[in-house]
Formats: sequence, C-alpha cells, structure tokens
Amino acid sequence: MDAPTCPSCGKPLTKVLDLPYGYWEWTGAKYELRSTSERVDVAPWACAGCLSELRPFHPQDVVAT
Repeated sequence: MDAPTCPSCGKPLTKVLDLPYGYWEWTGAKYELRSTSERVDVAPWACAGCLSELRPFHPQDVVAT
C-alpha cells in the first residue's frame, strides 16, 4: 500500500511532523520560522515536505490493505 498524499503538495506522506508550530531554519544569514499555520489553532500534524497542516489526518487512522 502506498502512503496517503499531502493535499497541499501532492507528495506521499512518508514523514509526518508532530509539531504544530513548525521549526526555525538557518538560512545562512538568519533564522526563519517555517510554520505549519498562520493561525493560533494549528493542526497537530504537518507534512514534512511542505509543512502544510494536515487537520483531518492522524497516522493511526491509516490502515494498510
């Protein structure tokens, strides 16, 4: 069975981040926030590829067939 795809970037969800606020990334000159949402009520899961929030997604709900 293939992994579900991210509704934002279309890539397989082979890695899903469990960090609602994102992370800071060094750009060579300064740190920039890579955020999963522009809201306060962020989803608990995010695509590791594009950081789009995956509001209805939960890894335990995906069943291999």
